Amino acid sequence: MKFYDPKYKQLDLGLLRSSLDDLDKTNRWVALGDLLPWTELEKEYNSRLDNRKKGAGNKPARMILGAMIIKHKLNLSDVETIETIRENPYMQYFCGLHEFTDKPIFDPSLFVTIRKRISGKDLNKMTVSLLNKQKRLLEEKRKREEEEAKKDDEEPPTPESEDPNAASFTDSQGREHKGVLKIDATCADAEMRYPVDVDIIHDGCRKVTDYIIKVCEMFELHKPRTNYKHARQVYLLLIKKAKKKGKIVRDTIALMLNYLRKDIRILMNLLAKNKMYYESLFLYEKRTLTAIFRMYHQQEEMFRTKTHTCADRILSIFQPHVRAIVRGKAKARSEFGAKIGASIVEGYTFIDHHSWDAYNESQDLLLQIQLFKERFGYLPVTILADKIYLNRSNRDILEDLEIQSYCKPLGRPPKAPPSEDLKSRMAKAIGERNEIECSFGTGKRIYRANDIRAKLPDTARCWTGMCYFVKNVMKFLRELCLVLTELWHILMLKVNCGGNVCYPMVLAKY
Repeated sequence: MKFYDPKYKQLDLGLLRSSLDDLDKTNRWVALGDLLPWTELEKEYNSRLDNRKKGAGNKPARMILGAMIIKHKLNLSDVETIETIRENPYMQYFCGLHEFTDKPIFDPSLFVTIRKRISGKDLNKMTVSLLNKQKRLLEEKRKREEEEAKKDDEEPPTPESEDPNAASFTDSQGREHKGVLKIDATCADAEMRYPVDVDIIHDGCRKVTDYIIKVCEMFELHKPRTNYKHARQVYLLLIKKAKKKGKIVRDTIALMLNYLRKDIRILMNLLAKNKMYYESLFLYEKRTLTAIFRMYHQQEEMFRTKTHTCADRILSIFQPHVRAIVRGKAKARSEFGAKIGASIVEGYTFIDHHSWDAYNESQDLLLQIQLFKERFGYLPVTILADKIYLNRSNRDILEDLEIQSYCKPLGRPPKAPPSEDLKSRMAKAIGERNEIECSFGTGKRIYRANDIRAKLPDTARCWTGMCYFVKNVMKFLRELCLVLTELWHILMLKVNCGGNVCYPMVLAKY
């Protein structure tokens, strides 16, 4: 039997209902809540709202954005995100709450509305706000070090040598150039089953039957006999075979298309009797039904012409916007999702182009240069990109804009070999371009940008952008925590050594 002493009592949960201002400031959520530029982020988020004169008031932008950041940082579902925030006072402080509460901050279904509201352009503007605040804090840190060095009659810390690829200059047209732009493209895979013809047709048969039963039950009609049971039997006979020969697959598809055609005819005859029957379906059911009609015509055409390709082929009736993106990678020849064109500036990732259709990423070069100038007010000094971007037309664009690019020249190799300095700069540029490849790996492995679970095109676009925005937020936290750590060490050494601190030596340790 366990010993029980009445004086040892469990803490009352009411004690937690106190101010959250006394939380540990070294906690990652508390530090991030104090460092993020909430004013700029709220300005960008509120610009999407139109409820000043009509409608109910919105939730605070810090609460909404904080919940989205927590969701994608921890890879949680919508419901689990709200429950985790409800149980964690540090996360509630990060979301802008002043007192601990055991009530949900909002309903999980609100996440869908948020994803429809926030666009990729808004997320890119928020990333610019992070980058600008980091620059301001680093500049304040540098000025503070110089002032402290002057007070102590010491030499100011030597600035870091500037990267020659990012050295600012003014071109012949009076345009200012600063920084390095790194660009590349990848695929954000959607969460869906591998597209197989018999699976897609089987899904169509199942959903058409469900809609027939729903309408009949809702309006108390006689249920007609459907063909889903026969389609299911044929489908199971095929998928249970270890080796599926071509003739068996083709015969199965023929039978299932016949059953699907009969069920579609039954449903259309039913919906044609009364307009209310079709209106009783939900919006997503109408969208799925339209996808089933398109899928049937595509599968019937491919079966008749004995081909396996068609224009805008439906790969999933639940996500009809998803297309196959041929990438030619070692893992798989094709990926199923959206193709995104991304760029990196000073370690921060921007999603510049999001397309559900496959396209040649070399078309993004001029677009990404224009977006770079809109965000920062100047052109890049150097562009680091894969060789697919450096075709003849893009080289002409770079030459007109006087932007450097370390690429192999077209045509025959020159007689005179390149200088050693040019070789070293090209090798360094190739190594630096790997940063965007690492960014894709981090976004997919850590923030699950290769498992987009949103089903609608708009929500999936926001989901993809949030994966890389949260990655930028974590980079912002690491950079500023490093700055604060350096300042803290300087302060402690200054106190312990009686004011005799050599700043370059201290900074060199970190």
